[in-house]
Amino acid sequence: MLTFHFSNTTKSHLWHPGVIIDTNNTPVWLDLLSPTDEERSQAELILGGKLPVREQISAIELSSRLKSANDTLRLNIPAFVPAESSQGALTPLGFVLTPTVLVSVRYGESLAFKHLAESIDSDLSNNSSVDIFIELIEAIVNVAADSMEAVGGELSTLSSTIFSNRNHQGALLKKALFKVGLMQRQIVQLRSATLGVSRVITYLCEIAPPWLGSERHIHLKTVQADIGSLNEFDQQLSDRLQFLLDAVLGFINNDQNDVMKVLTIVSVVTIPPMVLAGIWGMNFKSIPEYDWPHGYMMALIVMAISVIAPLLIFKWKKWF
Repeated sequence: MLTFHFSNTTKSHLWHPGVIIDTNNTPVWLDLLSPTDEERSQAELILGGKLPVREQISAIELSSRLKSANDTLRLNIPAFVPAESSQGALTPLGFVLTPTVLVSVRYGESLAFKHLAESIDSDLSNNSSVDIFIELIEAIVNVAADSMEAVGGELSTLSSTIFSNRNHQGALLKKALFKVGLMQRQIVQLRSATLGVSRVITYLCEIAPPWLGSERHIHLKTVQADIGSLNEFDQQLSDRLQFLLDAVLGFINNDQNDVMKVLTIVSVVTIPPMVLAGIWGMNFKSIPEYDWPHGYMMALIVMAISVIAPLLIFKWKKWF
């Protein structure tokens, strides 16, 4: 899908075959979502240059991600979180920025793009391509911050649930372990996305093309500082998550130790009566207890004492 955002109208137009764009009504932002070859050709015609394909946007080498030539910036983020819930697979995100037009190429829905498109439709229609690009970067950072805050809230709730339950159950710990793994995935994805955006901003702050403008350069510096704060918060989340993971594994280990302790006590206290039963169960005619009037009752009492005595010793040693 190819979406046009015009500088002198508040309406966004979805492209379809046969649409003619007037030269006096050139869009300032072309948003391509999983574009077809025909949509890509239409966008290249408006841009006046080639657009990167998915393989080029996904390249991890720095020389392929960030390029500047002839007043055209090509900025690629190989790993970007497309889904609102941060559960989907990472997809690449590419930008082609000129003083007059911004082209974004993405392969998944994004809450940041949705919010910015709604803002443009309402009150950002007079902004240039560079202004829209900076607003888009800010929207991406804001969505990442909201997602991190949501993960932090879930982490606090899960921590409260685990540490407030004294009698841990296997199902609860298993669910908590799965939840920790899910949040770890979210944090890693958000870290990858913010890292890509951070490198783009750092590159722009270093080269600072003249048409970018000093005010926009300062604005990018502010966004860069925000990403630095997000990185610190991300590190705190990672530390808390690691602590919670260690705690869950520790509780699981303690529960397993309690089970092994019970099994060990049961096996130890049953050894003496089994030894006595083995002795009295031998088929020798010379065993005198066989001829005792109360030999059977005496054997049962002795075996009972052999069970109770170790239990009392374990209790006295506070082993259970």
